[in-house]
Amino acid sequence: MQNRNQLIQSAADAIYKYGIRGTTAARIQELSGLSQGMVNLHFGSKEKLLLAVAEELSVRYAGQWKAIAFNPELAPADKLISIIKADFDPLVLNARDVSIWFSFRAEALSNPHIFPFIDSRDKGFRAVILELFEQIKVEGEYDDVDAKLATDALVALLEGLWTDYHLHSEIFEPSEALKICLFVLQSMFPRHFST
Repeated sequence: MQNRNQLIQSAADAIYKYGIRGTTAARIQELSGLSQGMVNLHFGSKEKLLLAVAEELSVRYAGQWKAIAFNPELAPADKLISIIKADFDPLVLNARDVSIWFSFRAEALSNPHIFPFIDSRDKGFRAVILELFEQIKVEGEYDDVDAKLATDALVALLEGLWTDYHLHSEIFEPSEALKICLFVLQSMFPRHFST
């Protein structure tokens, strides 16, 4: 198990340093200190190892928001704020991992096996956000708010902020990103969110 994890982390480091196309078996071996035989033993091929990197990032990201979304002690608005804060947590929003996400996204159309791990229209995430907005809509009697449009707007906003981080990580401020999200939420649900 240790060698398997080491290979995943070394492949991730290689993607960060060289991009997907520049991540060769030799570079993974060099970074991991393990043989090509270990790659074959644990993954069968370099391509499957790269898929394991995408899956590891996806599982870590989903673990963050699922732990919040299914916490029965939090109110819907608190869950939403916590999910947004988690989106800007260094555990998932860091230069290495975001760079890897974007590398995978560049390959997604030509490699459909990667797509489920990096899809910006992840059904599970969207379903949770939609459900939270629907609960807030009922709680606050926001009859004029379309919960699906609110979901689409928030997901697009988070995607845009991740892109901004990717391009400007040295000046990106998570606290400002949170304020931007709260500003948008407040415009739709003024009694539940404040900046």
